[in-house]
Amino acid sequence: MYWKVYSFTFITTAMLFGLANKPALAFSFTTIDEPSSTLLGCPPPSLAELGSADTTSSEGNYLTSVPAYDWYHGCGPTAAASVIGYWDLNGYVNLFDASGDEVFLTSNVADQISSPEHNAKYNPTPDNPLLPIPASTSIADWFGTSKDPLNYGWSYLSQADNAFTGYTNYRGYQFNSWNESFSTGEFTWEDLVLEIDSQRPLMFLVDSRGDGYTDHFVPVLGYDDRGVEGKYYGFYTTWSENETIVWREFQGMSQGQPWGVGYGTFVQPVSRATPEPSPILSLLALAGLGVGLTRGRQQS
Repeated sequence: MYWKVYSFTFITTAMLFGLANKPALAFSFTTIDEPSSTLLGCPPPSLAELGSADTTSSEGNYLTSVPAYDWYHGCGPTAAASVIGYWDLNGYVNLFDASGDEVFLTSNVADQISSPEHNAKYNPTPDNPLLPIPASTSIADWFGTSKDPLNYGWSYLSQADNAFTGYTNYRGYQFNSWNESFSTGEFTWEDLVLEIDSQRPLMFLVDSRGDGYTDHFVPVLGYDDRGVEGKYYGFYTTWSENETIVWREFQGMSQGQPWGVGYGTFVQPVSRATPEPSPILSLLALAGLGVGLTRGRQQS
């Protein structure tokens, strides 16, 4: 089965004149035929229709060391970076170049979210044909963010697991990742609870507008069972590194229901926290050690 997905790029008066919430003056229109298993997220934050969200304090269960980031060249890489940043802060210290509290600042991890080479090649629509395909060094590279036929900032769900496994492997670790659908009953409340209780954040693809279609990736770091008031999931919107956890009801997508859940992406470490160098890196290290020893003997 195939969905025909229509993606829009708007030029808003807010962008042109600094006016908020004004109609778009122009737009480009792209039709993408893509299997239903590869749904989309997301538009730049200035264009998103977020709907209301519950930001009240909660006594729910949530992880405290998940960094929030400013939206940076796509919600997919930004959301994934929050999950990866959590693991960097919890023993997997080579996932980002930054370390410790530096990991909480978007500017310190921006090149790992989406590299300058990726941005130069794929941010234009269509892609810049004069530039070579960049090496995969950032989350956006493995996510395929903004690559034709996608417009700027969009990513396919089908590449979400690859974004986690590919990037973490590149940084010297082994992680498992996979996607599950809410509407089919594959992804459940019990899954969310188990992952958070096991100290593992997730990534959701949600319907932020409440129009029945997925449009936005978010990092998920908590859950709250409020009894008769419903079950809630806690997340970051990806709009700001200064935001606090947002709570929305854990339910599927439907018209008039912003932040309905479409899919959950699991991210679980396999390797130990100390990175295991690849065979090539090991040989290079051994060669370097040999040169050092040889020079030492020559000097003696």
